[in-house]
Amino acid sequence: MSSNIRLARESLGFKLREVRLDAGLSGKELAGRAGWQGSKVSKIELGRQTPTEHDIRTWLEITNAQEREPDLVAELRSLESKYMEWRRRIRDGVKMRQEEIHRLESQTRRIRSFQCSVIPGLLQIPPYMRERFRRSVDIWGARDDIEEGIKARLKRQDILYEADVHIVMTEAALRYGTAPREILIEQLDRLSVATSLPRLRLGIIPMRESYGATPLHGFHILEDHTVLVETFAAELTLMQPSEIEIYVKIFDSLAGIARYGREARRVIAQVLADLHAEAQPQG
Repeated sequence: MSSNIRLARESLGFKLREVRLDAGLSGKELAGRAGWQGSKVSKIELGRQTPTEHDIRTWLEITNAQEREPDLVAELRSLESKYMEWRRRIRDGVKMRQEEIHRLESQTRRIRSFQCSVIPGLLQIPPYMRERFRRSVDIWGARDDIEEGIKARLKRQDILYEADVHIVMTEAALRYGTAPREILIEQLDRLSVATSLPRLRLGIIPMRESYGATPLHGFHILEDHTVLVETFAAELTLMQPSEIEIYVKIFDSLAGIARYGREARRVIAQVLADLHAEAQPQG
């Protein structure tokens, strides 16, 4: 068992132990009422055994803590998919990862996405995608199927015409050197056009805007049931209602200070003007 799965089991077991103690029951008493072997409770609480959903419901019924069921069942369901190292996630190539995300998005009617450092995948043009995928291959040693990955990511972009998509990004994401200047200019031209897509709400937060929530990393909210969070080493899949509530609150805070429509295009135009000026020979 990998260390991240073990830690997730221990976390779930610790929460169940708290529920039992709050009810004033010993492990032996809980096991007896549930009709379990005496060692089952301690194994679950120590993270040595994964409970079933039925186990959790029985546990909560005996301890009269049924209000904890949504969070604890969601934590159980996400236990083995909650933390996935990028090396494992994309070891079979970037195409497979894009197809995996596409399957999740195609079952979703509402998507909210935030990016602080790169142009979101749903808005990327092929040359920009190629730059991003090449760096993934270099860093994580993924199989080099970049061109197939580009086709798969382009297929994902159909969702822009099929679902309600709300994307927020920082102005810094437009300015960072995540691609050569000529590609970035082409990418920002595409971004300006995207602000007029009928089912897309695209917001950009200006550089000097005052933040209510610090933009530590990007994330992707699918409906109200799943949040995907990217870190340097791994992708987190969050499914607990309490965790999702936090990310929705943060997204709403970020969206509230973003610029949309004409004002968003004005921010993009200024960044484009600066990029063109930088490209001019100095006299």
